[in-house]
Amino acid sequence: MSTFHARVDAAQFHEALGNVLRFSAKRSSLPILAEANVCLQNGRCVLTCTNLNQWCIAAIPASGDSFSFVFAGTQKIFTACKYFSGELELTYTVEPTKTNPDPSGQISISDGKRSLARSTERSSDFPELMEKPMDRHYSVDAKKLLERFKRVKYAISMDTARPNRCCVEFLKDKIITVDGYRLAMSTDPSLNVEKPFYIPPEVMAELQMFKDQTCTISVGTEWAAFESKSLRVVTRMPGYDGFDVEKVIPTSFGTEYPVDVDRLLDEVKYLNGFTTPKDRKPIRFDGGTLSLETAGGTYLSKVGLPPVEARGFNPKYLLEGLEQFKAKKTHTITMKMGHPYAPMILTDDKDDLAMVLPVRLKEAA
Repeated sequence: MSTFHARVDAAQFHEALGNVLRFSAKRSSLPILAEANVCLQNGRCVLTCTNLNQWCIAAIPASGDSFSFVFAGTQKIFTACKYFSGELELTYTVEPTKTNPDPSGQISISDGKRSLARSTERSSDFPELMEKPMDRHYSVDAKKLLERFKRVKYAISMDTARPNRCCVEFLKDKIITVDGYRLAMSTDPSLNVEKPFYIPPEVMAELQMFKDQTCTISVGTEWAAFESKSLRVVTRMPGYDGFDVEKVIPTSFGTEYPVDVDRLLDEVKYLNGFTTPKDRKPIRFDGGTLSLETAGGTYLSKVGLPPVEARGFNPKYLLEGLEQFKAKKTHTITMKMGHPYAPMILTDDKDDLAMVLPVRLKEAA
């Protein structure tokens, strides 16, 4: 029997384990994908989880022997680890034989007051990350990028037949989401990419793990990674689909006028309250008023908008477009319109833009 010992900080171990577990596969035909691989070597404890589309790798300082294993029941161990404090002693025992040179072992964890002991699985059974080269690298403020993502994520497509549209597109100094009915865009000159690439929203959402750190985005043809000194998230990504998003955004308009975000948001919410998810009638822009007609009645809101030719918009899409600017704490934006069947543009004329396609009104059929 061989016994190995290592020591790590309890709080760091708990945080790192929680981070990587975000990328474990909760439901999979491969049970090991629900677990975390642990490797102690060269003064570091490296924890890894994967769902085979993304890998999350976290490293913390460690001392002691070199060994590796896969937790069995990682989620329960993570829950238990929040009760540990100070320094953790990790003791790994394994008994290789001639007929079984790489058996499963047992790990015990103790902080001197509490302890646990569980069987483990073999690291050799854990999927290896076979990433391809990534030759483009960008430095980015993780917290700032996360805030931008939160503002535009509403326009991510659910159509899995178009995998690029189910992602966030990085294009020049912009991040863009588009689902065929609306488009959301956020611009930041501090992050300007040479070629477009696409990051899955589940990866973007976990930028919170990097907190206030500056991290590096590395991009190849099939893989991308977000990484700092102690944390790395690697993801597969779809290739470029040739769709030029910028070309679908109108550049000339018949009407442009300033809009108070809070006021228009309240009026759209008022009218939307008379719709249902199964029967979401369009809000009608006509003259200087907004109106909604349902089977139950007719509802009107005079918001002082300049007169425009009648056109309709899905109230949910209008709400989400306005919420993009509300989240940014922008009070006044510009609303731009062309002909009745052209998209509406909402913009702060600086960083953010939302585009909403109109709905054909019955009268115009």
